[in-house]
Amino acid sequence: MKLPLAKGTKRALLVEGGGMKGAFSGGVLHSLNQYLGPQNFDLVVGVSSGACSAAYYVTMKNPEPIKSERALSVWYKELSGRQLISLLHPFRGKTFLDQEYLIDFIFRKKVRLESEFLGKKGFPEFRIAVSNLHSHSIEYVKATSTNIFELLKAATSLPIATRGKQWLAGRLYSDAALLNPLPIQDLIEAGYKEIIVVMNSPVAHISKPLSLVTGLFAFPRNWKIAKMMRRWHHHNFNHARIIAKKPPNGIHIHTIAPDVPLPVSLTTTVRNRLFETVQLGTQKGEEAAAFLKDFFLGSQKTLKGTVQSRAKRQTPNKKPLRSKSKRK
Repeated sequence: MKLPLAKGTKRALLVEGGGMKGAFSGGVLHSLNQYLGPQNFDLVVGVSSGACSAAYYVTMKNPEPIKSERALSVWYKELSGRQLISLLHPFRGKTFLDQEYLIDFIFRKKVRLESEFLGKKGFPEFRIAVSNLHSHSIEYVKATSTNIFELLKAATSLPIATRGKQWLAGRLYSDAALLNPLPIQDLIEAGYKEIIVVMNSPVAHISKPLSLVTGLFAFPRNWKIAKMMRRWHHHNFNHARIIAKKPPNGIHIHTIAPDVPLPVSLTTTVRNRLFETVQLGTQKGEEAAAFLKDFFLGSQKTLKGTVQSRAKRQTPNKKPLRSKSKRK
């Protein structure tokens, strides 16, 4: 499944993953909810843990301070300590990262994701990026009320930390970040002209190639995907940041990213560090929302002016045609 071709404002929001670094994007989207709702985008794309934060954002059309704050608190209240990630989980028949706790308990019940709003009028289309383990390629699956929870499991199926794979519609999927952590290029190729990117590390951050050992442990029975992961993960990560800093002509890319490395890593579960990360994201989100509101308004005026100028250019061309027909 490819990304839908751009239409309307040709504006997309892309949310990066990164394990517990997703607490930053959670803060950013909380602020956007207060000032810039999801209806300002034609398409929202989430990768890995970024899909989790984006899922709450796209189901709140209007500012929802209480609901949004509750969703944001998941990062530092529900996912801290040993609830989500623990070395003791395997002794209890669980994976190191307990997806059942995250998706089936938190998202389905305790802090319920209102999935019934997915696909409704006035809400943007929400696509979640996943790696197809059969075709060894990235797919952008449309999130619906019937598939969202299994889709989120697929998006967060990290090798080693989880089983590394999830069945969805008869196929096995895994985290899209294995092959492409930040698919900006795919959005450009689909025709999107205004792209807002939420990054969970500084724009200048460079990713190093994954080690051979990591590939072996990640997919011991799938050498092809292990090899592709080692080849493409860092390449696409770094290439996306180059594009973000210097977009092609006619493409506007605005990045919302931390200025320095976050106080958390992929697996940090220390509450105060997660809370600090959330606060950093909230602050950056507020700054971005103020800028984007003016930017979007300017874009609408430009588009309106372009349409009017085209109409004016067409009018003189029509009059001679009509006058000629009259003389005949």
